[in-house]
Amino acid sequence: MATIAATGTSVLDVVSIVSGLMQVENLALTKIDTRISAVNTKVSALGSFMAKASALQSALDTLGTASSFTARTTTSSNSALVTVAATTSAQAATLAVQVKQSATAQQTLVSGFGSATDSVSTEAGAFNITNTATSAVTPVAVTAGMTLTELAAAINASDAGVTAAVVQQSDTGYSLLLTGNSVGAAQAFSTDFTPEGGTAGVLTGTTTSTPQTAADAAVRVNGIEYTRSSNTFSNILPGVTLTLNQPVSAADWDSASSASVGVSTSNANAATSVNAVVTAYNEAYTLYKSLTRSNADAALRGPLAGDQTLHSFMAQVRSMIDGGFNDAAGNNVRFYNAGITTAADGTLKVDSAALNTALEGTLGTILANGTSVRPAEGTQSLLAFVRSSVLTGGMLASGRTSGQSMVDALNDQRDTLSGRLASKQARYTAQYARLDAMLTGMQQTSSALEGALDSIKAQNEAK
Repeated sequence: MATIAATGTSVLDVVSIVSGLMQVENLALTKIDTRISAVNTKVSALGSFMAKASALQSALDTLGTASSFTARTTTSSNSALVTVAATTSAQAATLAVQVKQSATAQQTLVSGFGSATDSVSTEAGAFNITNTATSAVTPVAVTAGMTLTELAAAINASDAGVTAAVVQQSDTGYSLLLTGNSVGAAQAFSTDFTPEGGTAGVLTGTTTSTPQTAADAAVRVNGIEYTRSSNTFSNILPGVTLTLNQPVSAADWDSASSASVGVSTSNANAATSVNAVVTAYNEAYTLYKSLTRSNADAALRGPLAGDQTLHSFMAQVRSMIDGGFNDAAGNNVRFYNAGITTAADGTLKVDSAALNTALEGTLGTILANGTSVRPAEGTQSLLAFVRSSVLTGGMLASGRTSGQSMVDALNDQRDTLSGRLASKQARYTAQYARLDAMLTGMQQTSSALEGALDSIKAQNEAK
């Protein structure tokens, strides 16, 4: 509102007169401001409750995610020897594992060289690497006078399935070490040298030995023997994979290395998720009670007292909770059978021991199948109901949108009324300013007449 400034000598206090008139006019504006404040309080309160409802939705979403409750815990008494991994299809079990042989790659030494630059042959020819299982031969070209280092490089450049290295075994003894690139008996290989036009044999002046043969892994699991071409054993039991982690070679099963490995299910994630739902519900319920509190004293009354939206929402939530945990297979566990009961103040409380017992039974199965909280005969789950309620157009969202729309409409009314009051104040100011000017003029005329009469009177008295 504009302020009124008095100028010059005035008969009327225009500022005070107009302010007094506008105080009455502004009562309608004050009423609108009071309504805006009240509706904003309700919109804010409903927004706070929607945040709690969204937290409940998130907790229910996690509870309904089956993969959260199908993880397996694995252990090994000798993890340096063997470790175990398990998928969700694995059953709880304890396995006695004996490792007789880990899968190995063949290592062959071609010895008899005095240095890494020794010539491997005075004749050109081919150094042949033959896969024992398939009889596939990979010839590596040898030139006359080729050094040991050059031969190793040529082998590594070939596709023979082995890696070559020059090793110094003594001060004057060098060898060509060939190591298979893959483990398992099927990766065994042999070598020979064929000079051009000659007969296959070994490189001149060398000996060949195999300090490590290519071998398959061999284990016993609960007394049953298994072999694999690698150090990974899958499909021994559904969902269970064993991995051998260190070289082992035993003469017999009696001297085999051993370990005990275990696969177990865990209720920790499930218990945490159930408790999270209870916590989210309790926070929403506690806020609901506060927001809808009734009291004869307006100062103690909740901002949403008498609002049927929240009452209806909580009634439906409670009805669905009473339906318990359900899965698509028709399994059902009521909350009270899972150790979840209602306290005197209406919140939920959890008996951890009873909850764990339920999780070890049917409730654990329901969670692993993918659960929903709903009435047994109902089709809509609590998660779906809460989610739809906070989405645009839903029960809670619509109430908040309606309140915000009312605030917008009241603000429009306020702007319109404020404009009219500003115009009325301007008219009052102009009207009373004109009246003040007229009265001031009349006062000045009166003063002039009075002065003239006083002068005439004085003149007459002097005669």
